[in-house]
Amino acid sequence: MPDTIIALNTVSKIYDKKTVLKDVTFSVQRGQSIAFTGHNGSGKSTLLKLIARLVTPSGGTLISKSGLLFHYIPEHFPKSSLTARQYLRHMGSIDGLNKDILKEQEDKLSEDFFIHGMLDVPMKHLSKGTLQKVGVIQALLKKPDVLLLDEPLSGQDIESQAVFIRKVKELHSEGVTLLMSCHEPHLTTRISDLVFEIEGGIVRTADKEPSILQKNYILLFDGAPQAQVPPGISPYTVMDRTDQKGRLKISASEQESDRLLPLMLEKGWKLREMYEDHI
Repeated sequence: MPDTIIALNTVSKIYDKKTVLKDVTFSVQRGQSIAFTGHNGSGKSTLLKLIARLVTPSGGTLISKSGLLFHYIPEHFPKSSLTARQYLRHMGSIDGLNKDILKEQEDKLSEDFFIHGMLDVPMKHLSKGTLQKVGVIQALLKKPDVLLLDEPLSGQDIESQAVFIRKVKELHSEGVTLLMSCHEPHLTTRISDLVFEIEGGIVRTADKEPSILQKNYILLFDGAPQAQVPPGISPYTVMDRTDQKGRLKISASEQESDRLLPLMLEKGWKLREMYEDHI
């Protein structure tokens, strides 16, 4: 039986007499992965903040099942004089993690996201992309019931995108409910079960666009140990790079694979294997 954990009924939000969201009605089942798409300013961030209880509705009702642990990753992370390490330890203690587990998670995740050497830098001196990584690490220190992600890939390099997608998919497989605002078709393809589009303050189920329905492929390339990935492949997710063997593993949609292959071959890479990604 479906387990409804969040329900919105004719929810609206008004800022300075402007209606940002109007009569939003939908429910979220435990373990669902939902993406919200729409142009900048359409209300995606506002909707996530409403669900996270960071802002209150101007009308309607929003009900969440009691006892849920929500973790929220904003697109624009506030800068602070705290170091990343101080911030992570403070937030981990709020989540009730003991010091040993917190340190273990902090070390592992900061290595995974390539920022271990920046943990003692004040956050006000970190770039947008690094601040986003700190926010992601904080959200992953303890497994939440609901993970809210606001444009999670907007400041990330290809390698960090790959780590992020793998870890979020792992959480989803473990029953974590995912609610995400994004505009990258390859991200909704790999993570989301359901897509809503926000336009003019109205939230509606998105059409089944070809970019969402198309197949995804894994491409395995051989090259020199220090071979460079050609520019212009940001839509692709580099899943693994083993420089010692000069190999590269990439995930790309069917359409984008056709564009990627000649770029890689031109740079001296050799296609070793290509197969459909059923994950």
